[in-house]
Amino acid sequence: MSTVLQTNSIALRQLFYLGTDEDLKEAVRVSVSSKYLMESLDEVPHIWPEDVSLVLLEYDGNDKSVLEDVNQILTLAKGVAVYILLKQKNADFIIEASHQGVLGFIECPNEVFHILSILHMQERRRQGKNGNVSSLFSLKGGVGCTALATNIASHLNDLTEGRTVLVDLNMPLGDTSLYLNMEGKRLYSLTDFVYNLNRFDENLIYKSLSRHESGLYILSLPSEVTELDTLNGELIKTIIQLLRRYYDHVVIDCASDLSDMTLSSLDESDNIVLVAEPSLSSFRAVNSVIQLTQKLGYVRESIKLIINRSTSQDDSIMSEVIDSFDVDTVVHVANDYLGFNESLNHGQLLKEFKPESNVNRQLLGIANMLHNGSLRPMVEDVVLEKNRMKGIFHKGGAMKFINKLLKKQTKVTKQQSKPSSQTQTVS
Repeated sequence: MSTVLQTNSIALRQLFYLGTDEDLKEAVRVSVSSKYLMESLDEVPHIWPEDVSLVLLEYDGNDKSVLEDVNQILTLAKGVAVYILLKQKNADFIIEASHQGVLGFIECPNEVFHILSILHMQERRRQGKNGNVSSLFSLKGGVGCTALATNIASHLNDLTEGRTVLVDLNMPLGDTSLYLNMEGKRLYSLTDFVYNLNRFDENLIYKSLSRHESGLYILSLPSEVTELDTLNGELIKTIIQLLRRYYDHVVIDCASDLSDMTLSSLDESDNIVLVAEPSLSSFRAVNSVIQLTQKLGYVRESIKLIINRSTSQDDSIMSEVIDSFDVDTVVHVANDYLGFNESLNHGQLLKEFKPESNVNRQLLGIANMLHNGSLRPMVEDVVLEKNRMKGIFHKGGAMKFINKLLKKQTKVTKQQSKPSSQTQTVS
């Protein structure tokens, strides 16, 4: 049970892939497999299936053929999302394809394993939204909320390529800096942020916030508890709204209360992640929060439940209680109390201290779920498959897969770069 991501409703979406590069095709299949069922095509179908809303097309320099396919797809299927897999970058092609209605471009091979993140963020931007906000919350302390928040945030930072920020709202004495081995350092705090609200731009916000050695940005609590008096719910909302303009994911470690500031954080969250451990007292606290979210009108799909420190001995009564919550997404994280404590004592995140552990794989799966919205029940299987493929690519000290694709691209680029060629590339 500790390795399963359970959902009450699971449906993989349909995706068409047009292209002939078998290596790239397999990498894409693995990358999207937690959310999409991919079908490879040799040509655009004459009759478009209603259940296919996403198409990925390879581009290796043949402008005319790809643009014809794009035009045919958008004529047959109104509203379908078309993305181009760029095996080489051509400015004229990108401009023309954008004019025709292509929604985005994925650079290959560098962005292959971030396709879901790219698709997700593009969709949010089309809807007028910015970065994701995930708040980890428990009314009952001591269930491992901060340990989960810091480690999940670190995985999200990898998924967003350094565009994740962890906000400590676990007042009055948060421990995120302790878990990140940054305690005792002068960290940029919430009150520092408030004082500079009117000055922030994209350049200043990245220079100001503290940063962990992993690249994760941190917004910590002030060292003086009295400074917390300057904060209120409206300021917390303003801080979150500003952060999500610049970061792809904002992770919040909430206090174990229902204060104005905690509720403001939940109001702004795309994911309200309730954390519990397998005990009746913890489940009672979860039930109270779920009832509150219903009264406050929060979107049901935003509620997720993590059962931390789950074991194979969790009994049937516990399972019945969990089912009674009527939460669509329930994640079990294996009990590794010792592993978390040892990583904390060594000043390391779990992904550094025990990278091959079951719990670390589960946390990576949760990060993928929060950022990409994947609901596949065995998320960690997808993660393992990605890591297996990456492991194959890394054998011998070189990324064989990446190099293989790069060699193909180099060959095509050389052919396209002869004196008679008019191709322009974007640097």
